[in-house]
Amino acid sequence: MLQNDYENNLKHQIQQKREELIQSGLRKGLEHRDTIMISEEMDKLIYEMQKKLLKVKSSSKK
Repeated sequence: MLQNDYENNLKHQIQQKREELIQSGLRKGLEHRDTIMISEEMDKLIYEMQKKLLKVKSSSKK
């Protein structure tokens, strides 16, 4: 159950960061340092989700 909560929380964080990224891009532009910083934060969240999914996938093959 904790894994599912973690995954749901991660999905929620990614969605929030995506919305923040879009708003920053529209207001400040895609090359603004704030937009780039938000994009990098979102990349880290997505990377965490991918690691989680790969771990689940590899453990289900055993």
